[in-house]
Amino acid sequence: MKNKRIAALIAIAIFTFMTSFNLNSPLWLFVVTSLFYGVRMGLFQSPNNSVIMSSVDQQFLGIAGSVNSLARNLLNNYCYAFCKEPQK
Repeated sequence: MKNKRIAALIAIAIFTFMTSFNLNSPLWLFVVTSLFYGVRMGLFQSPNNSVIMSSVDQQFLGIAGSVNSLARNLLNNYCYAFCKEPQK
């Protein structure tokens, strides 16, 4: 339980740091934080998908997988559209 809290705090710190990016931010900084974001998503998605798919009946696996993917993509696109800093 303690490790999950530490991981959550690290993720919050990275996301908070990423909100300070602007057009003048160095490229290496964006690459490093994107790398951490990708690793975090990779570590989260596999167990999450496993739990979701194991709780669904065999006949509904295709539907559950597509709804899971749709929800993930919609939420990511929502964040990109509405969470960005407005242009000045």
